[in-house]
Amino acid sequence: MSIAFAVNAGPLAQIGLEIASLPTAYQLATGAYGWFKARERSKSLQELVSVSGGQLVSTSSFSFTLYKSTRTDHTSMQGVVVQDQKVQRTALPRGSTAIPEHSGLACLRAITTGLLVLHKTEAIVEILQDLIPFALVQMNQADTSLEIEGALLSSLKQWVSTVALEEDSDMFRKFLLETVTARRSRMTGVHIDNILEMDHTSVNEIPLVIGVLRWILTPAHKRDPMNYPTRSLRVWTVASLMEVLGFEIQADAVVVQSIREYESGLQISRRFADNPRVFLVVFNSEETDPTPMMHIPRASDSPKPQITMIRGIPWIMFRELRGSRDEIDTQYLADIWNMSFRNAKACFRRITMVQQSIKIEIQEDGDMGVPEHQKSLMSDFSPEFDRICRTVMRHYISMSPSSPGWDPYEIKEQMRTLREDEGCAGAKSPCKDSCYILYAIVCGAVYGLCSNACLDNGNVLSEDSEVAFAPDLLFQDGGRKLKEWAHIIGHCMTRNQVPLTTWSDLLFEVFLGKEDTSSASLKSMNAPSSTNYSNRQNPHPHRLLLGAQSNGLIAVADILVRLTTRKESFCYFHIARGQILSFPLTEDYYIQASTYMEAASILALDPEPNNCVLHRFDDTSSYSAMRVDVEPCWAGDPRTVLFVLRSHGVPIATMNILAFIDRLSFDSVECRCQTPSWEVPVKAAERWQLVTLYQLMRTRFKGMSFKRVDVSFAATKVLLDGSQSVAASIYAICHVHSKHLSVATECLACAYAHVMRNWQKSDAIIVITC
Repeated sequence: MSIAFAVNAGPLAQIGLEIASLPTAYQLATGAYGWFKARERSKSLQELVSVSGGQLVSTSSFSFTLYKSTRTDHTSMQGVVVQDQKVQRTALPRGSTAIPEHSGLACLRAITTGLLVLHKTEAIVEILQDLIPFALVQMNQADTSLEIEGALLSSLKQWVSTVALEEDSDMFRKFLLETVTARRSRMTGVHIDNILEMDHTSVNEIPLVIGVLRWILTPAHKRDPMNYPTRSLRVWTVASLMEVLGFEIQADAVVVQSIREYESGLQISRRFADNPRVFLVVFNSEETDPTPMMHIPRASDSPKPQITMIRGIPWIMFRELRGSRDEIDTQYLADIWNMSFRNAKACFRRITMVQQSIKIEIQEDGDMGVPEHQKSLMSDFSPEFDRICRTVMRHYISMSPSSPGWDPYEIKEQMRTLREDEGCAGAKSPCKDSCYILYAIVCGAVYGLCSNACLDNGNVLSEDSEVAFAPDLLFQDGGRKLKEWAHIIGHCMTRNQVPLTTWSDLLFEVFLGKEDTSSASLKSMNAPSSTNYSNRQNPHPHRLLLGAQSNGLIAVADILVRLTTRKESFCYFHIARGQILSFPLTEDYYIQASTYMEAASILALDPEPNNCVLHRFDDTSSYSAMRVDVEPCWAGDPRTVLFVLRSHGVPIATMNILAFIDRLSFDSVECRCQTPSWEVPVKAAERWQLVTLYQLMRTRFKGMSFKRVDVSFAATKVLLDGSQSVAASIYAICHVHSKHLSVATECLACAYAHVMRNWQKSDAIIVITC
């Protein structure tokens, strides 16, 4: 059904893309677990403030008209739809709630929008806890004050989270970043080194941000001083953002570097309509950031992940060295990073999955090895890592530990304090340069190898593909996160295979900037019940993640985009920018496979089978109308997904994705005879039953649940032909219940031999797939 002209579809109205099911898409947007919640949570926040004895108000320094005009011109919500074996993007003209009618709420939304460019939600909640009582609430009684705690604090957190989800998918964020970046590039007065030194990487600047925002929100005639000096590039950037968002201030492009310029900057401009200014000071003899703050920050001040092209990652990662007069600057490290990225990318051959563990097959980088000194430097990241970056190591790493700056022990100690304090940032240490080179090599190799497992518009990620990158994450705790990534990849390249959950977590962290990946330690969200899926290998399975959303990007497993019986399709992900419209998300923004499973019913079989040949036998043409859709589990947890089989558009059965991957992983029989055969003579005494898909469908009764088929009664041998299509194969694999199931994907003769070799007078079933 096309919803391009739908007028009553809420956030999905007026989009120019045909979506298969409008009710499902609408429910996923506006239902109990939907993503379109900012409007109702705004109303809830306003009402709680009212119950607490106050009203949200705007400040006189905020121009609602300018804010509304700017948002109208540049707001563009993006949605992502998975259908027709493609991941498609579409604009959502009615998907934004950024322009409320209430001026006080609009002022609060403007501040939050600007802060979301730089800060995470926890830090923004802490900042708003201070600013709302200070300037954005008018109390009904003059002698009372508002304390944001309890229910009001919970409401504020929920509101900020929903606004963050919406703003992450809005191209308005890109407009803000481009505008501020352009203004920063026009800063004059000093060398860029001095400006970038004001970008503090180890100081929590939340109190400074609160200070400048308090000054901005104060009425102009009450401000002291009238112009605001700061030593923080973050504070100047916040002021620049607030200027774009409609606040009557100006982030001055002239950088102050002397007492005379400082005193001149504090003076009030005599030109008509000039706004108060925030200016950056790069010398230490005068007072800056004058708004008094006795605030001890609780939230982390680590920068929010930024969406950038892959080629831009080293420029963000080593931004403090941009314009450095030393040999090791951002350009030099970017060259190393790019070379490492391309070499590692070229080493990739394929991913294989054995019993839900990942193995990466590579073509090693070069025939020649590297000196033991170079291997020892890499061993701190992964002993196997030199296999994909030997060429770049030979170019940029000294072959001898006696070379200046290349002592392994000194490098290890330097890594622990590389960016811990501002004093180290300017140190002229050869070991420090060596640490940066190692970081560039390892990080480039991680992105190069992993990019082969992700797709952008159907193609493998390129250097122009967009990803989310956390600027300082890889330097924290002595490079702990980068070492974790390298360690996982090293294990993937050896026989120590990595679980599928760990692999998907790695890709979500690397390309989405998702920081709360912990699926390997989390059990299913569903409470144990007789309808939940379990298997003999893992009676309490961990949850299977088929995608994730974070920082405005969505990753969707290839199995949900292009249905196939290749188990490796669970290892690849499609990445796109926007809010996912096709699938539900859990509270922590994952696409999760449901554990729900229908009960099984006994299948009536021929009491006197007389089959002497096993072969492909079910060629009914009506199966061509079968298709498999991915839908929310309406009968269980609607935050999770499962397969739904349809024939001529009519639902036939629901199928568990966990069961599908388990049976592909543990029950697929590889061909070992080197001459695949799909016709096997058998003895009539073995009593093989040939079962068609039509017989499975007959277990569906009107008015009842879709029953699975139970063939687990003793001494039953069944051959089920699902080779007509991918949909038929998935149905055959998922819809039968058996203690001993074998999936013949390559050779029926080998599957038969496997069954007879392991048969112990119990049930056995062979499923032929396409």
